[in-house]
Amino acid sequence: MSHHLTNQAWEVELRSNQKIVFLALAHLSQLSTQESTPTVRRLAFMCGLSDSGVRDQLQQLIEARLVERIATADGAGFRIYLGSRS
Repeated sequence: MSHHLTNQAWEVELRSNQKIVFLALAHLSQLSTQESTPTVRRLAFMCGLSDSGVRDQLQQLIEARLVERIATADGAGFRIYLGSRS
C-alpha cells in the first residue's frame, strides 16, 4: 500500500466516482511499480459502489489513460499513471 501514491492521486482532477476508484487503486498499489491486483468486488466494497459501477469507472479511467489493465504473477491487475504520459 502506498500513501505516497494516494497523496499524488488526490491532485488528479476527476469526477467523484472516478476519483474514489482511482484513490482506491493508488492506495492498493505498490510504490515501485504502481501496480495492484484488487478484485472488482473489493474495489466496490472500498468505494461504496456496485460492481458494475466500479467496472464503468475503471473503463473511463482506462480511456483517460490513467489506468491500464495488466497481467501480473498474481493474476489480472491494474497499473495507475500519475503525472504526464507520452
